[in-house]
Amino acid sequence: MSAAIEFPAAGITDGEITLRLLAEADLPALVKAVQDPEIPRWTRVPSPYGEDEAREWLGTQARMRDGGEGLDLMIIDRSGALLGGIGIPRLDQEERSCELGYWLASAARGRGVMTRAVRLLVGWILENLPIDRIAILVAPENVPSRRVAERAGFTFEGILRSHTIIKDTRRDMCSYSLVRGDLDAALGVV
Repeated sequence: MSAAIEFPAAGITDGEITLRLLAEADLPALVKAVQDPEIPRWTRVPSPYGEDEAREWLGTQARMRDGGEGLDLMIIDRSGALLGGIGIPRLDQEERSCELGYWLASAARGRGVMTRAVRLLVGWILENLPIDRIAILVAPENVPSRRVAERAGFTFEGILRSHTIIKDTRRDMCSYSLVRGDLDAALGVV
């Protein structure tokens, strides 16, 4: 069994946004945010999505963390508003690799929020988990998510043909990666 993932109870912040665990109080805002059809279009977020699905996800998150299998976080702004979600849907501690996934509420798009969130989470992962390689898989047509990966310093590796099933449809995926050492270069650290 993999080691449990211990994430700070207060979350992590860069001063503009905070990444923290989902709380019961977040469920109404979460349900409202994922009604945007662009979120289930590109992700595994179910549609329709209501309070039952949100409560089920809340329980699943604790089991994933305890089993060392994954981590899901909310992106919160300084006012406490929920902006989106980011996490590690797949983590392989033996291979020392993981995959990031993310979504952003429509009102938060176009402001650099997700790039900040990806950089913040990647920094935490590399400091706190036995991970040397982080991947982002994005549908080729999902240009905004591809731009996030590129702005966050991930390297485009190519297209994985017929790689992922989302909503019963097999999709090609663009593969992006960041390996230990890339983060400093991505952030301009010498």
